Amino acid sequence: MELDAVPESALGGASRLDVAGVRRRQIERATRDLIAAEGVGAVTIANIAKVIGTSRGVVNYHFATKADILQAALRSATKDASETTDKIVSASDDLGKVVDLVVNLASSGSDWWTIYIAFLAEALHDDGIAEMIRDSDDSFRSHLDASLGNDGRGAVVLALMKGLALQRVVDERFDVGSALGVASDLLASWTAKDQ
Repeated sequence: MELDAVPESALGGASRLDVAGVRRRQIERATRDLIAAEGVGAVTIANIAKVIGTSRGVVNYHFATKADILQAALRSATKDASETTDKIVSASDDLGKVVDLVVNLASSGSDWWTIYIAFLAEALHDDGIAEMIRDSDDSFRSHLDASLGNDGRGAVVLALMKGLALQRVVDERFDVGSALGVASDLLASWTAKDQ
C-alpha cells in the first residue's frame, strides 16, 4: 500500500503510520469484498489472506477468530450506511422523501446493503450472526431516530427500507418508485396526525 493511499486517520503524530490499523482495515475490506461477491460462506482466513496477499498468520494476528472478522466487517458496513444515510436524513425533514432516498440508496446495490443482506440470511441459522444483526439494527434505528427527531420514525424508515429494498433484490421488476409513492402517502397522513 502506497503511503499516499493511506487514510489520514491511519497516520499518528509525526507522520507515523498505524500499520496495525491499516492491516485491520485491509482485512475488513477484503472480508466485505468476499461477502459482497460470494456470501458469508466464502469468508475463511485463507481466502482473506489470499485477497490481501498475505499469510493466514497475519490475518490471525489481527483478529483472533473468524467471528471477530465478521463482526468487524458488519460494523464497518453499518458505519458506512449510517454515515451515508445521516447525510440524507439531515438534508430533509420530509419523512417520505427520506424513506425514498434511503430505499433507493439501499436498492442501488451498494456494498453495505449487499453485506447486510448476506448477514441477514445467515442470521436464520447462526445465533451469533443474529445477535450481530440485532445490534446493528438497534444502532442504525437509534441513529435514524436521533436524526429524524422521533423515536418511532427510525423504526418505520428501517422497516420500509429493508422491506422495499429486499423486494427489489429478489425481483428487479419490482417498482420501488410506485411502492414508495404509496408509502409516502401513508407517511404523510401519519406525519400530519403527528403534528
